[in-house]
Amino acid sequence: MKTAYDEFNRFPVAKMAQTMSDMTFLYKEMRVPAKHYKDLLGKPLAEMVEDSVSINLLNTYYKTLKTLLDENPKWFMQALLCLDLKITPANIKAEELQALELTYAQFQDKKAKHIDLEYLALFQDIRDNGAQSFMESGDLN
Repeated sequence: MKTAYDEFNRFPVAKMAQTMSDMTFLYKEMRVPAKHYKDLLGKPLAEMVEDSVSINLLNTYYKTLKTLLDENPKWFMQALLCLDLKITPANIKAEELQALELTYAQFQDKKAKHIDLEYLALFQDIRDNGAQSFMESGDLN
């Protein structure tokens, strides 16, 4: 038995794009121009591979950071502080070490996030409302 996909993959790019636009409309009457799909379908494979490689590298960084966080949350947080403050732990001064210890104590007491709340809110806003909303708000710095 032939499926819609069996026919679809034989279409020229323009017909594929129009079919995708039509299928998208059938989902909650969402209108996406065929040109959008045509541009994506015409995207060089190298760009698609680049996106995939980026996601894989991001996942590698994530797993590494997650392991470090799980092993020692205190040192993880303090290392992030050192990065932001450009402090090299091998050359740390006594007052900087004391400040790291007390800052971590406050961090832990307040159950703080590692990322500034402004950036967490920004991520959630873009995720929930789209990049267009962000671009229109003029918040580009």
